[in-house]
Amino acid sequence: MAFEIFLIAEPDISAERLDAILTRVPAAALLLKAGDEDDLTYGARVKALAKSVQKHNCAVLLDNRPDLVRKAYADGVHISGGIKAVHEAIEALKPDFIVGTGDIGSRHEAMLRGELDVDYLMFGDRTDIDGREMADWWAETFEVPSVYCPGAGDDLAGVANEFVAYPQTDWDQIPSGDDR
Repeated sequence: MAFEIFLIAEPDISAERLDAILTRVPAAALLLKAGDEDDLTYGARVKALAKSVQKHNCAVLLDNRPDLVRKAYADGVHISGGIKAVHEAIEALKPDFIVGTGDIGSRHEAMLRGELDVDYLMFGDRTDIDGREMADWWAETFEVPSVYCPGAGDDLAGVANEFVAYPQTDWDQIPSGDDR
């Protein structure tokens, strides 16, 4: 199955590096990590990067900051907090913006989040569960799209997920369109 690319960028990402990767790889989404930045600094950074990223038809997602989505001209938010944080983001942003979630620790928790109006569930961003097994189970069973975050060196043959996430450290290893 072919999958879409979901990029995860660190706070130190430059506009030049983003443009280079998005020119080489047609990514569907980009999560801009916040790191230790305060809201003002993070919002300004996202706002400065969003327009050039969106020119590549790539959605810009904020890291756990639903209140900044509109101000920063982002396309949505990724929530790694609990169900309450996901629910609050949905109430604040849907239906106009993307709300995705990750940091899911069990099948039960995945189903609870999937019953909400989320746009995707991310698996593999925790080390205490088998992310590939969870992501494949979700993709084969439910309609809400899944994002799989592979570990270094994971074989993506037969991946059942709609999206595969690549952290900035692995961008040079993203397969070409023929290999997805």
